[in-house]
Amino acid sequence: MNKDSLRKKYISYRKKIPKNEFIQKNYNIFFQLRKVFFYYKKIYEKKYYHLFLPIRKYNEINTFIIIDFLLKKKKYITVPYSNFDQLSIDNCFFDKKTLLQKNKYGIYEPIYKRVIPISLIEVIFIPLLIFDLKGYRVGYGKGFYDKFINLCNKNTIKIGMSFFHPIEKIIDTHDNDLSIDIGITTNKVFVFNKFKIEKL
Repeated sequence: MNKDSLRKKYISYRKKIPKNEFIQKNYNIFFQLRKVFFYYKKIYEKKYYHLFLPIRKYNEINTFIIIDFLLKKKKYITVPYSNFDQLSIDNCFFDKKTLLQKNKYGIYEPIYKRVIPISLIEVIFIPLLIFDLKGYRVGYGKGFYDKFINLCNKNTIKIGMSFFHPIEKIIDTHDNDLSIDIGITTNKVFVFNKFKIEKL
């Protein structure tokens, strides 16, 4: 299937996840992420992590679970602040004192922006709906993170998380498409760029 068809399909699937199942799936993904930190210790040793904040009406993955864990481990967290006119993202510092509000699209963002250089990001969690077995992703189609990643250090580790098992292939990918290095589902971790991960 192409990206547009997959986008509609998995938005619908995700919205239909029952509440109790949704809560359990979030914790299952977190448990899989802890396996990544255990087996790839050089990722866990990083200091700066960028995470998206979930849009609850779309049943996005609850990244606050991950953020709380990383803050307890003394990691530095940054989150996006979206500029919808320029389809760009500001990289903002986040800690337990950060006040959030929803923008008109239902996205949580810091009320007071403390912009952090993108060059500091070492690990980035990229929002997606589904990924394929080559690490290509289907997002919401706006291109925010495609632009954002191009501004990051080339060694930044890109992690994607999905409630669903990856599909075989997204048929309309191209050479400039953003791919992830690690994909996490509720019961499995997929590593797409072992050379990059091992050489960190």
